[in-house]
Amino acid sequence: MTSYKVRRFACEPWFFTMLLINPPVVRPCEPPAGIAKLLGMLGKHNVRCRVLDANLEGLMSLLKCPVEANDTWSRRASRHLDSNVSALSHPNIYKNTDRYRRAGHDIDRILYQVALSHGVHLGLANYQDLTLSPLRSLDLIRASKQPEKRPFYGYFMERLSSIFEDEQPSVVGISLNYLSQAIPTFSMIGLIRKLCPGARLVLGGGLVTSWLSNPGWNNPFDGLVDDMVAGPGEKPL
Repeated sequence: MTSYKVRRFACEPWFFTMLLINPPVVRPCEPPAGIAKLLGMLGKHNVRCRVLDANLEGLMSLLKCPVEANDTWSRRASRHLDSNVSALSHPNIYKNTDRYRRAGHDIDRILYQVALSHGVHLGLANYQDLTLSPLRSLDLIRASKQPEKRPFYGYFMERLSSIFEDEQPSVVGISLNYLSQAIPTFSMIGLIRKLCPGARLVLGGGLVTSWLSNPGWNNPFDGLVDDMVAGPGEKPL
């Protein structure tokens, strides 16, 4: 396994920029329109902003990992991986339901095999950790403390290090909409805290909105997340 060394970057508070992140795992063909809307709003107010689709990039990164193809399905999926990924990027495949399903299932098989060693069942629209639950706040906090144990750690480390070295954002906003994103999101949060401790971390999205709408909500992530936004994020940002 590749060893990654944590580097810290001095995020200067007067260099005001925002990094907006779409975290894994959700359907990669359906990026959230909310982030694009926020990008437009921030640009209108002359706020420098960058968007990272960590979902699509993270999945593509894992598809490059070597796979032990010890069964017929895995061997076939490995052999046709490039053509399946290419096909899903072209509208013609959606005219052939069987071809579309086969390509999706074969790509899912590769992701499943890659993530299994991390104790995760992974697919293009699925993330199921076998030891942590997205429904338990203590498990989400645990994920933030041990990001290296999750399958996206290598991608997160390389990509975020590059961005922070180049951009030094003072605010990082993550759009958390689904339970399938929760554990990867908190793994990413833990890494961001190590790489760029001066950045202000804002968490929004549909899942966060549902948490905050609960009358009995008591924030268990104080000290880990600076702000949590319910509903549209234009005004708070």
